[in-house]
Amino acid sequence: MNHRRANSSRNPPPVKPVVYGVLIIFLFLTCLSTIKDKVYPNISNLNKDLRLQVEKCDVPEHKRDLIRKLEPLIAEEPLDIWEGLGKEEQNIKYLPSMIDLSSKQRFIYIDLGAREYDSSIGSWFVKQYPKQNKTFEIYAVEADKAFFKQYQSRKGVTLLPYVAWIRNESVVFGSKPIIVKDKVWRMRPFGRIEGKKEEDDKLSAVTRVEAFDFVDWLKRTVKETDFVVVKMDVEGTEITLVRELIQRGAICLIDELFMECHFDRYVKCCSGERINRFNYSYAQCYDLFSDLRNRGCVVHQWW
Repeated sequence: MNHRRANSSRNPPPVKPVVYGVLIIFLFLTCLSTIKDKVYPNISNLNKDLRLQVEKCDVPEHKRDLIRKLEPLIAEEPLDIWEGLGKEEQNIKYLPSMIDLSSKQRFIYIDLGAREYDSSIGSWFVKQYPKQNKTFEIYAVEADKAFFKQYQSRKGVTLLPYVAWIRNESVVFGSKPIIVKDKVWRMRPFGRIEGKKEEDDKLSAVTRVEAFDFVDWLKRTVKETDFVVVKMDVEGTEITLVRELIQRGAICLIDELFMECHFDRYVKCCSGERINRFNYSYAQCYDLFSDLRNRGCVVHQWW
């Protein structure tokens, strides 16, 4: 009898601490996921857009074969300071080196974030890009007035003096400083879209300029029968532009894309600190390039 009483009086293990523990872990993981989305937003949603939209482009198997022959993407984040294409330029496998362009009607090169003429148009596209003796119409998209005069006497180059954006509007344009702890590095204007905060902080080198709807302009300017090359170096707004190109079906009009995906990197100015400037990691940029290629886009990393 005593033995039975002992068993019947034995209390079950407490349940509340276990439940509370599971709840705390769940809340912690939820907060962690939310913080990650705030620090590095948009890329995952963009990749979903890629899966839904890019598949609508006509991507024949021979084009996928060409994409597989492109230079490998650089998987490991470069920790040195890159100037231009640098040592990777010789590894680029250009699309015209693999196909015949004779079936195309017009040949168009669009430089988003052109800066000075010799920044990329004169030094790279004119001198190095294989054109198969075709004459390209060249559009230089640059909103910084300091570079306008360079294009006045350039034959065959049309200057679009605006910021490449997703709608027609006035934007804050320039660059904010890099602030690490108690030090401030005022940057030369890099030509990126900033915000109202940078316009008012008295530290940023910004001004108001006009932006234009690049996606709409592209759809009105080029056709699928044209051969279109785009270089996109827009200091952090490339994610938004690519998303709009995909969602509005204009990505299919670009035959070859050279894009710099800006990420928070280590720079010399800041004592080895990683700057929090673009809110994207190199891994996310790499995933974006990979997904674009997987979905049939001929895209190269631009530095």
